[in-house]
Amino acid sequence: PIYVGVRLRPQVSREEGQPRCIDMPTTTTVRVLDVGNELAPCAGVRGKCSVYTVDVAMDSSTPSSPDYVSQERCYDLMGKRLVDHILEGFNTCLFCYGQTGTGKTTTIMGEPGREAEPSEQGLLVRMFFDLFDRVVKAGRKMRVKV
Repeated sequence: PIYVGVRLRPQVSREEGQPRCIDMPTTTTVRVLDVGNELAPCAGVRGKCSVYTVDVAMDSSTPSSPDYVSQERCYDLMGKRLVDHILEGFNTCLFCYGQTGTGKTTTIMGEPGREAEPSEQGLLVRMFFDLFDRVVKAGRKMRVKV
């Protein structure tokens, strides 16, 4: 099965003060706003609004928010299921797509310059640790060739 997740990163300095063009009203809904002159009925803001339903919408834009999705929570929502499928014998693919500067590398590898901190490790790093840990705990023998 295909499982679709969308992660919203914090605004960067050049975006601060500008209206947000993405909104996540629920854990499975993403609204994309085309800020313009008309009032968008779905968001109460000026512009057009498109609504998308995904398997998991992860808002990582505001660390102080109770709905904030940390690197660990992102792994719990997306990465663990991939490791489960690998260990069940299925081919698995983690695919991140987006414009330059949208947070793909941070999500996959971790916060640049802070990758050694366990709390900042990305999906791929956590998946490797989890995969090898679970194989060892299961008493399975493994051989890795790079």
